[in-house]
Amino acid sequence: MNNTDQLRQLMTLDADINTPEIELRFEQIAKMLFESFAIQKGETVYLFKEIEFYFYNKNHRDIITHPRVSKPLCWYINDFGGIDINFTSSIERVNRENSKRKNVMKYVLDDSAYFGGILIRQLIEKESGEILKSPLACAELFRCYDATGVDYEFPVLVDHNNDVMSFIRKPRINLIRSNQSVEAKVNNILYQYHDNVRPNNETLYQDFKNFKDRPYGYEQ
Repeated sequence: MNNTDQLRQLMTLDADINTPEIELRFEQIAKMLFESFAIQKGETVYLFKEIEFYFYNKNHRDIITHPRVSKPLCWYINDFGGIDINFTSSIERVNRENSKRKNVMKYVLDDSAYFGGILIRQLIEKESGEILKSPLACAELFRCYDATGVDYEFPVLVDHNNDVMSFIRKPRINLIRSNQSVEAKVNNILYQYHDNVRPNNETLYQDFKNFKDRPYGYEQ
């Protein structure tokens, strides 16, 4: 099995996988990305410097995770303009009429839902050592391409021996504003994205507190 197949297998999660196994996968995937992968755009190679993990299922209700439907190892531009590498993700989508009588898409948050990805927070251009220091800066690599065919400059994930010796684990950042309550944050997530929420709000408030400070960020 080559590195890409191994990474794809690690990123194939499901609705039943438990929290210890999810956290083990995070560690294994981070190690692979830092040691054995890079993003190549044309001739330019970017190494991973900082990443964050997000995944939701009934056993790991990390509600801050953006809902999506995806195969593993697909790029995903999130709602805040950053770029993710997706886990296998599956959640039912429905159309609902909002208060302005417009149809909007919502996601059904029930026990069959599972979704998530890896947010790229920082990259290092290998040749120059320049650091792309934010999710927005990393996402700029994915903008403005030829719409009429396959563009050679489009970023792709490639095998690359990076000689990375170590990395650290740390909590994710910017999950909630300093003046925002957990209840307000979770209520906003549910209002923006979800329909037919199976866990009650009180449970999701506690889940948010439980996952908010876990060391799901990795940096070399």
